[in-house]
Amino acid sequence: MPAICAVPAQNGFSSEAPRAYEAHELVALPHFRDGQHLTAIELLEAHRLLPKRVRYVADIQRFMLSHAAMALHLEHTLDPSKPGVTATNLLRFFENTPAASKNTVLAFLVEMRHYNFVEPVDEGDRRSRAFRATVDTEQLIRFYFDTHARGLDCMDGGNRAALLAAHPRLLHLAQPRFARLLLHNQNWRNPPGTIAGFTKSDSGSSVIHDLVARVPRGELGSDPIWIGSISATEVAKRYLVSTTHAVRLFSRAKAQGLIGWQGSTNRGECWISPILVQDYYHWQAQKFAAVSDAIQFACEKAGIGPT
Repeated sequence: MPAICAVPAQNGFSSEAPRAYEAHELVALPHFRDGQHLTAIELLEAHRLLPKRVRYVADIQRFMLSHAAMALHLEHTLDPSKPGVTATNLLRFFENTPAASKNTVLAFLVEMRHYNFVEPVDEGDRRSRAFRATVDTEQLIRFYFDTHARGLDCMDGGNRAALLAAHPRLLHLAQPRFARLLLHNQNWRNPPGTIAGFTKSDSGSSVIHDLVARVPRGELGSDPIWIGSISATEVAKRYLVSTTHAVRLFSRAKAQGLIGWQGSTNRGECWISPILVQDYYHWQAQKFAAVSDAIQFACEKAGIGPT
C-alpha cells in the first residue's frame, strides 16, 4: 500500500506554533491513519536501506536507550555545561523508572560503539568514559524526527517539517523533551499485550509496522483483515532475524488469535485482528503526541513564531 497524505502540509509558516496533541486527540483526527502510514512506510524504507543499524534499535528497550543517549548528546552539544553521554549520566537519565539497569547501560554503550552510533571522546573507565554521537547517528535521528513531523503534518495540515528544515537547531531542543516524555509515559513503555510480543523482540517494531502498513484503507470493522501474502522466512530475511525468531514471533501472536493464515502453515495469505491494529494505532499515537509536544516546546523555547 503506497504512502498517502490526504491533507497537504503547509510549505510556509503559520501564525502560530505547531499544535501539541494528546494521544486520544490524534487518533480521532480523520487523517490520523494516513499520517501514521506515511511515517511507517518511511521507517520501513530506512530499515531496508540501513538494515543492521535500524535493526539494532527496533525493540522498545534499545529504542529508549538510544533516545536517552541522543538527548544527552544534543543537550551537551547545545550547552557544554550539561552532562554528556556516559554510563553514569545515562543511569541518572533513567532514575525512578524501570527502563534500564547498570549492566544493561554498560552493555548498550559497548554495542553502540560497535555499530558506530557513538564514538569515544576520551578513554576513561567504563562508567565515566564519555561518548558523542557520530555524524551518521545525528543524521538518523534527524530523519526520525523529520518523518514523524511529516506524519503529523499529514494528519492536520501543519508546518512542522518546514520548521525543522528551516531551523535545524530545533532538533536539539525537541528530541530531549521527546525522550523524557516517552520515558515517563507508561502507556508507551508498556504497550498492550496484543503488540508487546512484537515491540519487545528484535526487529519486532519493524515487523508490526510492516503488518499494519498492509491494512487497506477504510473502516476496520470487527472481522479479520486480510493483508496479503506473509511468510516467516520472508520476514526473517527482510529484518535480519533468524527464521526461528520470526516463527516464534508469529506463533505467539497466532496463539492469541491476533494473526492467522489461510492454510495451516505460517505462510501464504494472511490476516490480522482489528484489535491488534487498533491497539497499534493507539500505541503509536502516544509517540506522535510526544513528537507534537516536543516540536511545539522547541519552537516556543527558540522564540520561533509568526514571520
